[in-house]
Amino acid sequence: MRSRMPLYRSIAARLRAAIEQGAYVPGQKVSSARKIAQREGVSLTTAVDALRVLESEGLLLARPRSGFFVVDKRAPEPVPSRPSKYPQFVTSAAIARSIFLTRPDIIFPLGAALPDPAWLPLRDLQRALTAAGRRLGPAAQTYSMPPGRADLRRQISARAVNWGATFGPDEVVITSGETQAMRLALKVTCKAGDVVAVESPTYFGALMLLETLGLRALEIPTDPRTGLSIDALERALTTRKIAAVLASPNVQNPLGASMPLNQKKRLVTLLQTHQVPLIEDDVYGDLVSQPGIRAGCKAFDTDGLVLYCSSASKTLAPGWRIGWIAAGRYVDAVLRARLEESLAGSPLIEAALADFLSSGDYERHLRRFQSRVEGGIRAIAARIEDSFPAGTRFSRPANGYLLWVELPKSVDALEVHRQALGVGIGISPGPLFSPQTGFQHHLRLNCANEPSAGLLQAIDRLGAICASLAEAVHR
Repeated sequence: MRSRMPLYRSIAARLRAAIEQGAYVPGQKVSSARKIAQREGVSLTTAVDALRVLESEGLLLARPRSGFFVVDKRAPEPVPSRPSKYPQFVTSAAIARSIFLTRPDIIFPLGAALPDPAWLPLRDLQRALTAAGRRLGPAAQTYSMPPGRADLRRQISARAVNWGATFGPDEVVITSGETQAMRLALKVTCKAGDVVAVESPTYFGALMLLETLGLRALEIPTDPRTGLSIDALERALTTRKIAAVLASPNVQNPLGASMPLNQKKRLVTLLQTHQVPLIEDDVYGDLVSQPGIRAGCKAFDTDGLVLYCSSASKTLAPGWRIGWIAAGRYVDAVLRARLEESLAGSPLIEAALADFLSSGDYERHLRRFQSRVEGGIRAIAARIEDSFPAGTRFSRPANGYLLWVELPKSVDALEVHRQALGVGIGISPGPLFSPQTGFQHHLRLNCANEPSAGLLQAIDRLGAICASLAEAVHR
């Protein structure tokens, strides 16, 4: 006798048919899990499972606290990367330096991964600084010696409990931004010439660190939806010596991919087996709200091999330059390296952030901020669909605010960057995100900007530039 199809798959099949027959248009929100459960007479869990099936098939996209939306199939997502199988020294960092050291005035900042200043809780931040200054008195103008203020380290470890990690404040070292946290992690786990496995594409700031420290990058194929390929990493670990893995499982930069929970567990287990440290870049982690995604790899670290790095720069206060690292078994080495590198931090900023995290203001800000991000992504994605040349693909991230755009192969992203600057538009060209200037026809766009009429017109102008370059090849 044939086994019956599970209920959730039967519901998913009916919803799939409705989508394919046009009952829902691209971008439209489908019935909520609660409504599906009531209509079908099933549990809420069964209804959620049905929606997750269609999400895994790429038919639906989950938006935190908003529901599930039909994916627009006119422009597919970028194809997964197929990088070199050999370690490489970084040569692309020169492009990053040339871009960021010679930047003209940019009217539309679609390149830098920073939130719109108008979206930040400026009054609340200033109030926190003022209150911290009164509380500390003259001590506000001294040094905060490593590992940093205890009140901030306690807040960081307490917040981590919410997503399953159990590191204590004594494992946390406060840094000057997350980039310093990653640099310290690389310094204590690697030596010059070592191989570091990275996602492909990967954050250009990490590549610049590898170049500075004389490390080689081994690119691992990375899916735009689910992140780093664990299978590919496992093969690499069996064929060559890898000193560390540097990855962003929660929200990958630039793809916006979010690794499923079971894959995070598998990643940590794999690295424990090989005794290879994981440097976890979780700077966008607070923009993840799904319980099945938010847990960082640090939550599964039973061996002290995960060096967890994050900061407040991408969600709250870029100018405060506050980051941190929960360094596991490497905490003493990180502490020594922190002292050698920049000696001390700012007690005023650290105290203000501790107060902000403990007051509940941060959670209230995140709710407003995420809602704005979702609107920005929807508006910019719709404009890309309308104005970019045929053959364009782009990611549809469930978390974070970065869009990865794959243009027709004839379009040179560096030329797009040059022409866009001429009309006041900043973008991040694809070669920034590869050790040796790959991804020549890709762009990264920042959607954490108010989708004003001017910004949307800038997207149209950017699309026209790309279309013109695509057409020029065929003239």
